[in-house]
Amino acid sequence: MSNSAFSTVRTVQTAGEADLMMSALRSAGLHPVELSLSPHFGLAGAEVSFPIQVPSEEYAAAKAILDSWQTSAGAT
Repeated sequence: MSNSAFSTVRTVQTAGEADLMMSALRSAGLHPVELSLSPHFGLAGAEVSFPIQVPSEEYAAAKAILDSWQTSAGAT
């Protein structure tokens, strides 16, 4: 993985939802930014949204995974 910029692949409303999505990306071998390292992470839940960020070169794969994951979750 090169030293590239990060891209936001999705923004969600809760830290729990963000954690689930980041786990799915990690299990696929991708490298999402930890919420605690994100400049958008607020103390005591002050932020109203949580960006899921990955290295820019992983964006397409991350988007495909999350799109597939969300589609299968919505089907149940």
